[in-house]
Amino acid sequence: MMKGRSILRFLGVAIAVFAIPAMASAQKTVKCESNNGKRNYCYDVYDRDRVTMQQQISGSPCEAGRTWGVDSRGLWVDRGCRAIFVIGSRQGAGEPEGGWWRQEPNDTWPPRGEWHGGKWDRGGACFYKDRNFSGGFFCLRRGESRESLGGYGDDISSIRVFGSARVTVFDDRNFSGKRTGIGGDVADLRELPVRGKAGHTWNNRISSVAVQ
Repeated sequence: MMKGRSILRFLGVAIAVFAIPAMASAQKTVKCESNNGKRNYCYDVYDRDRVTMQQQISGSPCEAGRTWGVDSRGLWVDRGCRAIFVIGSRQGAGEPEGGWWRQEPNDTWPPRGEWHGGKWDRGGACFYKDRNFSGGFFCLRRGESRESLGGYGDDISSIRVFGSARVTVFDDRNFSGKRTGIGGDVADLRELPVRGKAGHTWNNRISSVAVQ
């Protein structure tokens, strides 16, 4: 009997050793701060069920739906809330609208049908980290925008536009700074100069985008 219990204890420890790292790798910890009392977006996640507040680090209250939350632009804090949040892994095969993706073997161009949430019939645009429409990328439908780009900020090198969409890119967050409109594909943003800034291009410069 004692031998059986020892074996069970050993199996329990072994399962924990393998399971805990797997659980940790499926989560990401993010600090989000509203230092100026205004709304601040911190992470590109669009599924409220994936986000939990781990620790409040501000004197001002952090209340879900009031001073922090998740909307179509991502995780936000407001009114002085500062906290540590845990972003869990996405469950299931569905993707949120305007989410980030890696290219999959059966992806076609342009996006159509139910690809990553559907509703692509009115057009949109995809933004790539590398030239010639390669590397990591994200796509937005017409009418979608992002005031900050997370890990894609200042790291976009090519853009594809489809349907009747038109893109406006900005060199600062919150749709500010220099801007330009793009109505077609740009395979290499080094060839697109920043108006009013001699010698500067839009390569690795874009910090917020809007697709109309």
